[in-house]
Amino acid sequence: MANNKKSPVNYYRITLQWGIFVLLAYMLVRPILDKNYVPDFEAYCPFGGMQSLASYFSSHSLACSMTTVQIFLGITLILAVVLFSKLFCSYICPIGTFTEWMGSLGRKARLHITLTGKPDKVLRLLKYILLYITFYFTVTASELFCRQFDPFYAAFTGFSGDVYFWYAFPALLLTIAGSFFIRQFWCKYLCPLGAVTNIAVYALPAAAITLLWVLLTNVAGFVIPWPWLLGALCLMGFIFEATTLKFLIFPSLRITRHEDLCTHCRICDKKCPMAINISTVDTVDHIDCHLCIDCVVKCPEKGALTINKRKNLQWLPAVATVILTAAAITIATFYELPTISENWSDINGKDVKTVKMDGLKNIKCFGSSRSFANHMKEIPGVLGVETFVKHHRVIVYYNETIINEDQVKEAIFSPLSVLLNYNGKISGTVSFMILGVDRCFDPNDQFYLGELLRKDKGILALSTQFGEPVQATIYFNAALTDENKIKEAVSQQTLVTGEGNEQNSIKTGFVVNETGKTTGTIPAYEFLTMFIPTTDITFNKYESFTDDKMLVYELPFVEASDPAMQKWIPFLVSHASNDDGIVRIQTSFTESGPVIKIWFVSGLTTVEKINSILKTQEFIVHYPDKSVKKVKNPFNFAI
Repeated sequence: MANNKKSPVNYYRITLQWGIFVLLAYMLVRPILDKNYVPDFEAYCPFGGMQSLASYFSSHSLACSMTTVQIFLGITLILAVVLFSKLFCSYICPIGTFTEWMGSLGRKARLHITLTGKPDKVLRLLKYILLYITFYFTVTASELFCRQFDPFYAAFTGFSGDVYFWYAFPALLLTIAGSFFIRQFWCKYLCPLGAVTNIAVYALPAAAITLLWVLLTNVAGFVIPWPWLLGALCLMGFIFEATTLKFLIFPSLRITRHEDLCTHCRICDKKCPMAINISTVDTVDHIDCHLCIDCVVKCPEKGALTINKRKNLQWLPAVATVILTAAAITIATFYELPTISENWSDINGKDVKTVKMDGLKNIKCFGSSRSFANHMKEIPGVLGVETFVKHHRVIVYYNETIINEDQVKEAIFSPLSVLLNYNGKISGTVSFMILGVDRCFDPNDQFYLGELLRKDKGILALSTQFGEPVQATIYFNAALTDENKIKEAVSQQTLVTGEGNEQNSIKTGFVVNETGKTTGTIPAYEFLTMFIPTTDITFNKYESFTDDKMLVYELPFVEASDPAMQKWIPFLVSHASNDDGIVRIQTSFTESGPVIKIWFVSGLTTVEKINSILKTQEFIVHYPDKSVKKVKNPFNFAI
């Protein structure tokens, strides 16, 4: 009779594996329901944390947007390998889970093979090569190189962000196809994190190599760049793996077989995801074992297979995985490494003080942190900076004998000056109101403030200045809005952007502070001078002519007050330069309106020729590449 008894299920492992995929599915679906949610598929990436930590040791900067969470998860993964086994590979890694399932399909289709012998050993070198390349380019650039080819990151981000399509797409195809035809193709031969875990398995020789490098570079004074250490560790890992295919001392937990209870049915061999011949050994010390315990759960003889010769410990690997992961995340909430920690002067002097600021949303990755550090380096008296992207925090070290705290904050502040509902036409006077706005220090917050004000069609423009609170000057048309409406707009706690399915809600939290509130009016031409750029360009050897040789032709230029027309003024200048007698063009805003002034040499051209140039239907424009093209004249001069 056929044996219809179902094979036992490894619920410990399946639960965690499906839990990871449910979490990933949630991250994919949530943006559909919550437009403000941006999924971070690297939020708990231990491999990214390891690369970032290596970058921090090398250059005192974390790679990209990595935080302490990823770093502690990376450290915990290494500890888990030594203390228990390769738990991440078995219970958490979504690529490992997916490729294992692909292998199951391949076996059902009878198209699946297990590589052995030399092909198996030689191919194992690939993951060490990928590990070296990935760490090298990540540490040297402080940007996660693995993003360019990582099949997981590419698939879940839709090949967006830093993904390089011609790296990631072949990698994804190779991972899927390879795993369908070859057992654990990704895990055994391509996964750089798998190379890291195997180096951790050989912790003692790895520690010896690292210690030797430290002694030679820091004690003996030899100059041995870190890539040599990385290369030595990769080479060591491959040699031990390829020649032995066995654990040494670590990890501490291993599958053990009891010969007196074993019936040699070989079910354990068939059920092992890594195709290890468990039925032939007393203790499983194969390098590919990651303590999934499928063999223990599916063994028909109770007690024949155990963990470290102790019964009823099937729960231990899964529970250890959960505890270690939770511990890493919890510890990371109390400690954060700076994304950038850079000092260009001594920060230990008695006159050194610090400024700490949170909530700077523009501090969001390594690139923005580097830009911030470069900016602060130019400020006299500033000695160094630290940035923390997780909390959008900066710490600035400064010499109080050169610069004070308010001046440091002012240097950090980035003022905003933006037109909102100005349509290009204005006359008379413009009303303004100066308000203090709390919680608006960050450039992103200032942008949100501008978008709140933009919804009131009577508000023309916004400018901000440093202050505590930030001083916001709001320019408006008194015929269309008033001060109360403006304050109500600033106090809105939520900014809604987009329409329909593209609608997003952004929490603002601005607080109006009316202390020192100022109101008034300014002439329209002063408003235009503040927000509309003017032109003053010389050409045709202007410097060679004395004032008595030049005349100035002035006429109204209404389009100069229209922001949309500003891009056409360089075309006008280029066209005018075709007349050797025209040597300078200037625009300005006056009480009588916008004007254009044209300097010309009386002996070389005339007002009539200038008028003809201004009224022509097409401009003849010279481009930087020496080409000449015709462009339709967009201006309508009243001549």
